[in-house]
Amino acid sequence: MGLELLKNAQNEIHFRMWYKKLLAALQFCVGKTLNNEFSKEEKLIKILEDIATKLKAASDAKRKEVLKVELSRLQQFFQEVKLCRLPLNPALVVQGIEADSCSYFTSNAFPLKISFTNANAPSGNINVIFKVGDDLRQDMLVLQIIRVMDSIWLQEGLDMQMIIYRCLSTGKGQGLVQMVPDATTLAKIHRESGLIGPLKENTIKKWFRHHHPLESSYQEVTS
Repeated sequence: MGLELLKNAQNEIHFRMWYKKLLAALQFCVGKTLNNEFSKEEKLIKILEDIATKLKAASDAKRKEVLKVELSRLQQFFQEVKLCRLPLNPALVVQGIEADSCSYFTSNAFPLKISFTNANAPSGNINVIFKVGDDLRQDMLVLQIIRVMDSIWLQEGLDMQMIIYRCLSTGKGQGLVQMVPDATTLAKIHRESGLIGPLKENTIKKWFRHHHPLESSYQEVTS
């Protein structure tokens, strides 16, 4: 993660020389093996960036076809490297993708959903979003603040059941976001409430009530 951020930071006008020195020092200290890992991660990010950019530029009619063709590049990458660590979480080692489970979201940026095959097979696939067009440094900062707040709450005996996903800026206006399993987006909840769902004040309340009809269950999830 530090390597990606340092490379991204070299675009900063006033301190770029300091960031270059820090990057050089890091690459010198970590040694050949870890630098090889960094190199594989860089290639992976470059392929994802190319796919996301082409997908965003494609017409609606061609977008699925473009995704199918471009995913073959990812498959070829894993045939060459065999294993690669995810920059989003270097503890996770992946060995390929499940192409049929890869897709994209229909928001303005058309972010990619990539389903990586976990090298530790029993753990299941690892689903990640790759976005182009958003400054994810802001998201990273907000998530860090939430993580600190959650730590303080837990120390005081208040468990808010927070699920804090990972987010990593990998370049100017691009990055990786962890997908939370079995999560429902606000956009989907609003769509289920009709055209003016986002304008209604009780949309979220109704959704909780629908999924927790018992009063005790409803009070538990909303308290």
